[in-house]
Amino acid sequence: MRHGLGRVRALLAGVALTGALLGAQTVAAAPPASQPVFPYGVSWYPELWPEDSWGSDLAAMKRANISFVRMAEFSWSRLEPEEGRFEFGWLDHAIAQAKAAGMKVVLGTPTAAPPAWLTTRYPDTLLVEADGQRARHGGRRHFSVASGTYRAKAAGIAARLAERYGHDPDVLGFQIDNEYGRDTFDPEMRSRFQTWLRAKYGTLAALNRAWYTGNWSVSYSDWAQVDLPRPFDFPGHVVDGKRFKSDMWRDYQQAQIDAMRPHLSPDKFITHNYVSKYSEFDFSVPARRLDLVSWDFYSEGERLDPPEGALMSGLYRGFLNRNPWVMESSAGNIVFVDRNFTQQRGEVRAMAWQSIAHGADGYAYWVWKSPLGGNEQFHGSMVDAGGRDRPVFAEIAQAGAEIKRAWPVLRGSNPVAEVAFLHDYPSRWALERLPMTRDYDPWKVQVDLYRAVAPAVGGIDVLGTPESLARYRLVVAPTMHMISAGAARALDSYVRAGGHLLVGPRAGVKDEFNLLWQPGAPGPLGALIGARVDHTQVLDRPLALAGALGEAKANVWAERLTATAPGLETLLSYAPRDGFLDGQPAVVSRRVGKGRITYVGAWLDAPSLARVAAWAAQQAGAKPLIAGVPGGVEIAAREGPLGRTTVAINWTDADQSFALPAPMRDIVDGTTKARVTLPKHGVAVLVR
Repeated sequence: MRHGLGRVRALLAGVALTGALLGAQTVAAAPPASQPVFPYGVSWYPELWPEDSWGSDLAAMKRANISFVRMAEFSWSRLEPEEGRFEFGWLDHAIAQAKAAGMKVVLGTPTAAPPAWLTTRYPDTLLVEADGQRARHGGRRHFSVASGTYRAKAAGIAARLAERYGHDPDVLGFQIDNEYGRDTFDPEMRSRFQTWLRAKYGTLAALNRAWYTGNWSVSYSDWAQVDLPRPFDFPGHVVDGKRFKSDMWRDYQQAQIDAMRPHLSPDKFITHNYVSKYSEFDFSVPARRLDLVSWDFYSEGERLDPPEGALMSGLYRGFLNRNPWVMESSAGNIVFVDRNFTQQRGEVRAMAWQSIAHGADGYAYWVWKSPLGGNEQFHGSMVDAGGRDRPVFAEIAQAGAEIKRAWPVLRGSNPVAEVAFLHDYPSRWALERLPMTRDYDPWKVQVDLYRAVAPAVGGIDVLGTPESLARYRLVVAPTMHMISAGAARALDSYVRAGGHLLVGPRAGVKDEFNLLWQPGAPGPLGALIGARVDHTQVLDRPLALAGALGEAKANVWAERLTATAPGLETLLSYAPRDGFLDGQPAVVSRRVGKGRITYVGAWLDAPSLARVAAWAAQQAGAKPLIAGVPGGVEIAAREGPLGRTTVAINWTDADQSFALPAPMRDIVDGTTKARVTLPKHGVAVLVR
């Protein structure tokens, strides 16, 4: 037995019940009904502009085919200018004007930006930075998620909004807060963490074993000694801190849900907008309490990386296995990265269509009009501060018109998928904590593998756990660094029953406590893979490989594999260079039962990984949605009551052309065609 951890595992066999132990009360309601008009929206802040300008703003939005506005998520000081004194008149007028313009409304609870009277009167509601300094008023997200006072105040304003607008037929639903995530190190958060740990571990002895605190004499003898984790604390401490933070945001959110739900008509959804690719906590934990998941889709580089966008779409859909909304997307550029590039012509439209192709049932932009002041003056907007159309306005209008034409066949449909892609927050946290090289980015590993697999298969679902896999021809586990014995058994059963499993590097290294498996990697996956990892190496330059899949290259990371079971096939081996890796297996595969497992023990470059993915897809019997599509053209499909809709997007800089398996009608241009030709950022929406 390893350091007594067997007893800890037995003790925590019910760790999935932690949420119940910590007071979780309700689960998500039924999914919201599909809207008769596709929800195509924009964030609008009428409180920042004279009321006599609202009508012209809304009329201009209609020109862009906007059908809903999101409002009020930063308006607490306008809604409650003094404690207990509420002013809803301006919001009543804004909703009425939106209705008169033929638009619906999504209302945000304004709790991401508390008013000055609140943080002054109740300073304990302010978060504490890692250096011990209490945050000051100004900006946003400066409250403590742990503060009982703040939770009560937030629930109070949320209830007021629900009471007033919860039965308004022109209000589609409510967004709680905005982009959860900021850390706090205040005493209440620390106390809640200690309570959470006691509920999880029961005894300090169990915690000390799970965190391996005998090392460096870290052992705890009193719960009060346990602090909130900092970035360089022990790995188990750090991962538990992330799990705790996930539960804190769930509980903070639940306080508002419980305050609102009694006042809402059954057709009103509750959602939250998560941010892009980030991993500050497990977004799926609070998401499981929502009716609808929404997310914010921003391109942070000179150009969008399309596979990353597709992966994020699948990630957020997977939280509830329901089609999400995109609640914010950039209208041309953003302002919070080092180099805020303007998006290329056509990319904004292509992003909308990519999201819809991968399941989005609503799509919105940030922001309508450039604010006169504040930190987002130069963020992309549909119109400038004077109300003049920006160049992206016409592109957004074009996409809106196309989506309106396509919605009758898309409504009620879901993405087509024959492959499952496993995304694991704890493994990301563990690899971020000890990457071994600054070049090892677990998110990029996932994106690279998604990039390789997607063109070879007929659609991908992104899942958080290895359960209910039987319907998938191929399951891809790109970064399963932390794995429990139970998860390994689920994967073993899937393979033996006929499934095909493709596993990325650094898999099975640690258990669910972030401790190394013994005797070593790939831990409980070793018997299934039929190989062990007996050497790992950070690469300072590309390393050549060769084998049955041709010539290949590895970058950043390499593992040496040694067979432990008969029937192991070596697909790629390392070329001679330094002795430790010379001629040794890097990519192996093995038939097990009725299925097959393939292990990729190196971070391969894009062409090499594409060959491995294509081989694995072929072995699994997976096929692309349309054969013969040029590289850089994305194909995705949705299936619904009216049949299949296939979306093609050209992400390359040149015109691309491909044949269809049968003539299809393109909703974009209204023609029937047997061959599709797309310009740069061109889109085709194809139906039989």
